[in-house]
Amino acid sequence: MKKIIVLLFISFNAFAQHPDWLMADSNDVYTSFKYVKYDSLKLELSQPDNQYFIKEFDKKFGANFNKKVQYELLLTANIDQLEMDLYDQRKAQLDFLKNSKASKFLADHLEKEIKYNYWHLIFAYPIERGNQDQQLKRVISLPSVVISGLKADFFKDQNLIHVRTFRSLLMNYLTYKNSEEKDFVKYANQLQSINDKAEYASKTFSGDILDYALAQLLINNKKNLAVRTTRNIAKNIKNNDVRYIFESKFINEVIAIEAIAVAQKKEEDAKSAKKSAVQFNDLEGKQFDFSKYVGKVVYVDFWASWCGPCKAEFPHSKTMHEGLSEADKKKIVFLYISIDDTEEKWKNGIESNDLGDFVNGWVSPEWSAKVSQQYMIRTIPRYMIIDKTGKIVSQDAKRPSNPDTLGQLLELAK
Repeated sequence: MKKIIVLLFISFNAFAQHPDWLMADSNDVYTSFKYVKYDSLKLELSQPDNQYFIKEFDKKFGANFNKKVQYELLLTANIDQLEMDLYDQRKAQLDFLKNSKASKFLADHLEKEIKYNYWHLIFAYPIERGNQDQQLKRVISLPSVVISGLKADFFKDQNLIHVRTFRSLLMNYLTYKNSEEKDFVKYANQLQSINDKAEYASKTFSGDILDYALAQLLINNKKNLAVRTTRNIAKNIKNNDVRYIFESKFINEVIAIEAIAVAQKKEEDAKSAKKSAVQFNDLEGKQFDFSKYVGKVVYVDFWASWCGPCKAEFPHSKTMHEGLSEADKKKIVFLYISIDDTEEKWKNGIESNDLGDFVNGWVSPEWSAKVSQQYMIRTIPRYMIIDKTGKIVSQDAKRPSNPDTLGQLLELAK
């Protein structure tokens, strides 16, 4: 009994020591397909002879299959030298495999891992360099002589989905070939990039390879997805178990991410709008903008001390204001904005026209051009109405002398 326990422990411990580069990692959607062949690989790796071989192979070549290590090398490599180095590595790995005592199953599987690791790193070269250097406006085009050996027919063999390096090749190949169709111009819109890659995959791949490509595309781009895009891509995945992932928990996560992004965009837009909003000076010399009166209806009167028609409307404004109830006076603001060229003229105009009891503002010279442009002010007097949300509901409102003006203000103040 003790011997059995010891053997089980050794076998389990050996299984736990298999190299990470040979198995699907936690971010690889492949494990969600519930393939029997993946379980067979894990079982093969638990055999003592295979364990010994894998340990020796990993010691000698493990770094060649380590994505993090290899991708860092790609960033400084020359494509021609890279291709020669990968060719030599592949030959050395295959020679080592021929002289091994690994089981036929494992030897056949590892031969494919070696073969497609070569192609994986070739196609990862332009993608990783493009991702690293944001100054590049185009994806690097690989020399035709370097990639001529990779035939499109390889992507029709559904059994290759069990090879980890083939899956890595598939995603880089998809990105590269889609980029090739777009003349290698890098995307400014990531959502468009995802949509285009999904479309390319759908017309190029089939079966499990297509399902995997679409599913992994979603996994890799979760932060950049929109709910609609996620649903459109997920519905084309034929594997029910995998499609369910994206129609349940995953889509809920995308909904949450999209909601946060929308909220952040609104906040950024609000900050930008506030920052770019024209500023007025009040009688105390402090600056303000229309956002100060959010929650109230604002009747804006653009005037100047030299403007005769402006002065002619003041008595009508006062009559309107006096006709308001005390409750309505708290809901409606009469805001007089002077465009006089000096502060002194503005303040003298307030005094001579008896506007001291109202809210007054002045457009200083540095803001005058922007005010005229933003609110399209060509002549004065000019009136605007802003609702309680801060939205301009009437860019060129009726004058105070118009009997309909007061009714419009009262309706908005309800």
